[in-house]
Amino acid sequence: MALRRHIPVQLSPYQGASPGTGHNGGPALDLSWEAWLWRRAHAQAWKPPRREIALHRMKRAERLGLDYKAYAGVLMNRGTHLGAAIFLLDDLSSAELSQAATKIANISDCAIFASVCDPTVADAAMAARADVLVASRDERATSRAIDRFILAHRLTPGGTFMVGTAPAHLRIAEDCGLALFLWAGDYFNAPSN
Repeated sequence: MALRRHIPVQLSPYQGASPGTGHNGGPALDLSWEAWLWRRAHAQAWKPPRREIALHRMKRAERLGLDYKAYAGVLMNRGTHLGAAIFLLDDLSSAELSQAATKIANISDCAIFASVCDPTVADAAMAARADVLVASRDERATSRAIDRFILAHRLTPGGTFMVGTAPAHLRIAEDCGLALFLWAGDYFNAPSN
């Protein structure tokens, strides 16, 4: 029987020399045809829209209490306009809740679902503006209530955004497949446009 030579296994197909002086250690440039097509399509998708379209999107974003970048991002990623807002405000103090109620009352052209600890102490403006006002419950019950709200208003999860106060709310938004999640502190403390 002939002796076999031991050939070491090379795990990486390429083990080049260490980078020389002046190299930042970053990845190699991708100069493939597919990468060029992707960069071109990305640039076309994100090119600035015509003035009228940008103004329309900005007005719509202001009516929803969002900034232009968040609204345009949802529009580009999901391909749909936002038509519903979900507010899960369980962990807000009474002062924060009254501030939130003022901003929610000013939202127009949108269906609103609001969840608070106790609906009887909710601000009258928020109670009047919200299409659905419920007491906060467990995650599963809240997810089901949100699904019923979306179906009742003939909306899609991709056209709905959520403002929440707890990590559980982020999980609910992900489970329901909502287009955007914002933390209540960021949404309600953002400067008005």
